[in-house]
Amino acid sequence: MRPLLTAFLLGAVAAGIVAGAAAAALVIVADAAGWDSFRAAAGPVLLLAFERGDGATRSSFGQGLALIAVAGGCLNATGAWVLRRRRDLH
Repeated sequence: MRPLLTAFLLGAVAAGIVAGAAAAALVIVADAAGWDSFRAAAGPVLLLAFERGDGATRSSFGQGLALIAVAGGCLNATGAWVLRRRRDLH
């Protein structure tokens, strides 16, 4: 059980860092390029919101980034479980 938890945590941290860095890079590009306001969401789950108006810009990261991290952790733990099971069978 402990190796699966370790795999989950490492996968969640890695996916969270990548998703956060990608969102931050998108905000930087949007600001530098002078894009209008936009919202990135998967259905009702907000990933990123960028708003431009009245001489100011605002960006907010939504709960979708945490869900991406959890999904990355689940995928990594599943991969670790499959590899461990395969090793035990041989």
